[in-house]
Amino acid sequence: MISTRPLPGGTLRWLLTYADMLTLLLAFFIMMYAVSRLDVQKYQALTASLRGTFRRSTLVVTPILGSDTLKPPPEAAPTPPVMQQLAGDLAEELRAGLIEIEQAPDAIVLRFPDAILFSRGRAEVQDTARGLLARVAQVVRKVPNPIEVEGHTDTLPISSMQFPSNWELSVARATAVVRELVATDGLSPLRLSARGLGEYKPRFPNDPVSGEPRNRRVEIRILAARR
Repeated sequence: MISTRPLPGGTLRWLLTYADMLTLLLAFFIMMYAVSRLDVQKYQALTASLRGTFRRSTLVVTPILGSDTLKPPPEAAPTPPVMQQLAGDLAEELRAGLIEIEQAPDAIVLRFPDAILFSRGRAEVQDTARGLLARVAQVVRKVPNPIEVEGHTDTLPISSMQFPSNWELSVARATAVVRELVATDGLSPLRLSARGLGEYKPRFPNDPVSGEPRNRRVEIRILAARR
């Protein structure tokens, strides 16, 4: 028979339950704190192990917990030896001042003053520039990377039926160069894209009255290879 008499000190039996609850809460918060901290070294070791398991270098594991953000490395431009090769192949054009070449963080840039390729305010490639673009097409064909052609202007305004603003002019010029590269040496259109930036990405400060002729240019950008 179970006794129903209160135990000595029975009025304090609730302390046992209360103490158990506090212990459980403490354990719960310790566990939550522990799982909310991300050990970057252990995470990187786990990622390397998974890459080895699946034999895929493009595996990306995104952490859900923790404040540290692990980002894939940015795409880099083609290597300096590629630039040296291009500079060697275009040495004559570089000496003549028809082209500038630059190693940017994300691309190798071939830069053309607008007057080399186009008449003032026009977007048709000049006949005298077709041989130059054909030569460039032959050279960049050797590098399988994607190519982006950018058109740039200065701040001198243009307003015509064909080009309501510098933006439209810069787009039309970039597109004309892309067409020429495809037509002269048969570069795949899948490798090429065109965009116009108008006066919004100057290399030099624009004069409020006269603009800046050096900002009027076309750039052929040899980008990092697509993954």
